[in-house]
Amino acid sequence: MACSPKDELEHHFHTYLKRVAHVLEVAEPELTAAPTLPPLPAQRELVLEQDRISTGVLDALKLGQCDLLALVGEHNSPVGKSQSAAGQLFYHLQFQQGLQLCQATHPDPKLQTWLHDIEQQKAPLLSGFHWNMMVAEPEIRAALTPRTRTLSFNQQVGYQATIRAFDLFAQLQSKAQGKLDTQPLSAGQLNQALAGLYQNPYLGRLFYSLHSAGHYLEQSIGFLQPLAQYDCQRGGRINAERLRNAMQHYYIKDIQRYLSQIDRQFVQLAPLLQSTLAPPQSKRAQMLAYQQQIAMGLNSQLYVRYRQLTLEHARVWQTFLKRCDISPT
Repeated sequence: MACSPKDELEHHFHTYLKRVAHVLEVAEPELTAAPTLPPLPAQRELVLEQDRISTGVLDALKLGQCDLLALVGEHNSPVGKSQSAAGQLFYHLQFQQGLQLCQATHPDPKLQTWLHDIEQQKAPLLSGFHWNMMVAEPEIRAALTPRTRTLSFNQQVGYQATIRAFDLFAQLQSKAQGKLDTQPLSAGQLNQALAGLYQNPYLGRLFYSLHSAGHYLEQSIGFLQPLAQYDCQRGGRINAERLRNAMQHYYIKDIQRYLSQIDRQFVQLAPLLQSTLAPPQSKRAQMLAYQQQIAMGLNSQLYVRYRQLTLEHARVWQTFLKRCDISPT
C-alpha cells in the first residue's frame, strides 16, 4: 500500500494497523481510500426563479416617504441588477425591514395599508432568496462541496470562520422567514462571513474526514476479527498486552483524539447545515442524495455510519481485553 502524504488519516490508520499486524505476525492490511461523496448539485438545478413584484411610478414615489426610494434605485441600477445571490437576499431583507419600519412610524393610514400590501406580496419570496444564496453564492457553494482530502491532525484551520458564517446564514434565514427585527442589517457582516469562506476548504474536508473515518474503521474491524479467537493463555498473554499497548498508543492517543475533535465540530455545525440547506418542495428531489448524506443534522448518513463503526471498533477491543482479563489502560 502507498501511504499518501496528503491524507494524514489514512497514514495514521496504516501505522496503527501495521503495529497490530506486527504483534499478530500477519501481513498488514491493504487500506483503500474512501469513495467520493455525492456532489452538491449544479447551481442551475437548484436556483429558484423568483416572481418580480413591481409598482407603478406614482406608487413607487410613495416609497420616498419611507426613505426607500434610494435603496430601490440602487437595486434597479446596472450594478444592482448584477448583484450576487447574497446581495439579492440582503437587498430584499433591507427593503422588507424598511416597509415594516415605515408602517410602524408613518401617520398616513392609506400609506400604511399600501405598504402592508407590498410587504405581504414580498414576504413569501424571501425564503427563496435565502435558498438561492445558499446554493448559488460562489463562496458558499465552494464550502459545501465535499473534498477528497481529510483535515489535518494538528489543527483544523477554518473551523471558526465556517461556524461564524453558517451561524449568520441561519440568522438571515430566520429573518427571511418573517422574524425581522428593528436591528439594522449589516452588509459588512455578510461580506465578512463570505470572506471567511473564501478559499476555505474546511467544511468539505470535514465531510470527507468523517466519511473516511467510517471507511477506515470498517476496514480495521475486518482486520481485527482474529482477536475473537486469540489465545490469551501462556505466552499469548504477553502479546495480548502488546496488542493493548498498540491500540492505546496508535488508536486511543492518536486517531481517537482526532476523531473526537472533528466529531465535536460536526455536532456544532450539523443543526446549522440542516436548517440552512432545507430545500423548498420543488428542489427536494435534486438535493436528496446530498442532503441525506451530509445535511440531515446528526441523522446525516456519513455521521451515523461513522458513529456506528466507532462503537463497533471499540466493542472489538473491549471484548478482546475482557476475555483476556487485561485492563484497557
